[in-house]
Amino acid sequence: MNMKYLIAMLFLCIFQIHAQQPNIHTNQINIARDSYGVPHIFAPTDPEVAYGLAWAHSEDDFKTIQTLILTGKGKLATYLGKKGAPVDYVFGLLNTRKVVDQQIKAMDPAFIQLVQGYLMGLEAYAKAHPQEVLNKHVFPIQLEDYIATTMFSVAIFCGVDKTLPKILDGSIPHLPGFTGEGSNAFAIKSNKSATGEPMLVINAHQPIEGATAFYEAHVQSEEGWNILGGLFPGGPLIFHGVTPNLAWAHTVNFQDKLDVYQLHTDKAHPSQYEVDGTWMNLEKRKIKLNIKGIPFPVSKMAFNSIYGPTVKTPKGEYFSIRLPALFDAGALQQWYAMNRSTNFQEFKAALGQNHLPMFNIMYADKQDNIFYISNGKMPYRNADPKYNWASTLPGNTRATLWDTFKPLDALPQYTNPASGYLFNTNHSPFLATSTDENLNPAKFDKYDGYETYHNNRSQRAKELIDSFDKISWEDLKRIKFDRQLPAKILYPYGLDASVLFSLKMTDYPALATIIQGIQQWNHVTDTESVGALYYNIAYYQASKIRTNGSKEPLTEAEALQLCQYVHDFLMKHYGKLDVKLGEFQRLVRGQEDWPQAGMPDVLAAVQTEAWGESKRKMNSGDAYIGFVKFPKDGGLPLIETVNTFGASSLPESKHFADQRAMYQAQQTKRMTLDKAEVLKAAERVYHPE
Repeated sequence: MNMKYLIAMLFLCIFQIHAQQPNIHTNQINIARDSYGVPHIFAPTDPEVAYGLAWAHSEDDFKTIQTLILTGKGKLATYLGKKGAPVDYVFGLLNTRKVVDQQIKAMDPAFIQLVQGYLMGLEAYAKAHPQEVLNKHVFPIQLEDYIATTMFSVAIFCGVDKTLPKILDGSIPHLPGFTGEGSNAFAIKSNKSATGEPMLVINAHQPIEGATAFYEAHVQSEEGWNILGGLFPGGPLIFHGVTPNLAWAHTVNFQDKLDVYQLHTDKAHPSQYEVDGTWMNLEKRKIKLNIKGIPFPVSKMAFNSIYGPTVKTPKGEYFSIRLPALFDAGALQQWYAMNRSTNFQEFKAALGQNHLPMFNIMYADKQDNIFYISNGKMPYRNADPKYNWASTLPGNTRATLWDTFKPLDALPQYTNPASGYLFNTNHSPFLATSTDENLNPAKFDKYDGYETYHNNRSQRAKELIDSFDKISWEDLKRIKFDRQLPAKILYPYGLDASVLFSLKMTDYPALATIIQGIQQWNHVTDTESVGALYYNIAYYQASKIRTNGSKEPLTEAEALQLCQYVHDFLMKHYGKLDVKLGEFQRLVRGQEDWPQAGMPDVLAAVQTEAWGESKRKMNSGDAYIGFVKFPKDGGLPLIETVNTFGASSLPESKHFADQRAMYQAQQTKRMTLDKAEVLKAAERVYHPE
């Protein structure tokens, strides 16, 4: 028996272990729904807990979960029609299933068992509720398809959705649901805490409905898994949250996670591209798109070069994209290790797996450690200054072809700064704590493209944090829920405060009310503010004036154009200028709507989309919020949370919007990791049967 045969048999045995489904005893799985409908899942094993989580989440949002499953099969268009076809094409183009097939044999068997338990829960729910299944393409679910979906989702977060439309001159729209809107995170050490207790804020700024809206759950097994926090539809574990010993929060970071290459092609070498003097064949694959309403499959060509997935522009040019997220299928496995960590050393070891290609991580624990890292799977890029890694790269040389990655200790990170605090609001990792303790960006690879700037939220957060010698639990809430812009406003499109605030009302009497309203505005974005309304309308209109994306300060002519637009808009739709922010900006759930405070890039951020001709409705921003405090006595952490609407996406459910009033009032509900306390107070306890 030769060595190759032995190795092949070994891998076959490993795969069989992976493929074996876990033993699930549904009568030992308890789903406890608290007074807000949040599910607390208790079971003997982790796979059984995952099974219960799948069942509970399906009860609340089965439709969205199924759209994720269809994405992993390249079949979203069978349900959404033409709207889903671009997603199916990009999924096929990125070909994450191929990477999963290559790497699944090396994955942790305990993680594979967890995922299989989750998928078994989804399929059991579908079997028990066949009327809720979207179409025949959803089930059964293959393990590999599921992991490929999660890998694809992370790649979208890394910028694929914004890059491809630019390459194709906008012919492919942004993919629905995967937007990654931001977030806040704060960690407070005992020496900065008024009570001497470490604290953490978890604050996701995400779409408030859909594929990346956070769902709250608590999972606890007898094998040591015990965590409460937020996950996305289709998630088998918690993405960020709190355990008995530690807690962490994610925010989106914007280091350079994706490179674009222009291939060298010519008419003399059809279907080829030149690299270092050698002409190479472009790999070609036909992606069949099954689109609802079209009786036959539609085929679209996908290409691949040595640089990565490749697309052909309408002008006949070829561009390739290369990103670390397409090299590694292990992000969920790393999150599982983070879920199971019991101390800082184990948590750091989980991060050291280096499977997660993005996301800032803010951490605090009961041992009084606070930690922040601008996490990423960062490649070693060629340092030759002739290559501009922030722009399009030459795809005709292997000098721009990277394939190795930096270790965890090469990334910007802080552990227990003397200042006693760390924070991130999607701004620079080099502006994360007190000025004298901030990292020096010159000590990090400039080709990694780390952020070097403040934004409105970070400037305001720094103002507030530094105003306290010690921060109390209530102080921390006030900081997180703050709706005021900083003294110096920082917005894109050149929309800073300088020009708008320097216009002379006497020079433009017809616009005097608008100019005065903006200039006398106190930068607070509450529902009663007229000045906030004026600035809000100007903000969204500015993107249409600055179509070239210029960041130069507004000219006086542009500022006047914005003021005129605000004036004309209000007179046309409201017949008056005395209009408050809450009249224009609404929070909408089902058939109801309410005044909504906030603006983009305030700490309690609100982003909106047009709603009819005269209003805007919130579509993303301040979403799942958690406050965590670790008591001095070493007991379970104090946890308070709130979500935008409620635990259920079903309009007929009493939990469809039962947290809405609390969310708008910036109040929280108390949560716990104590099983006995949960079961004692639960409104309903049942098995997933």
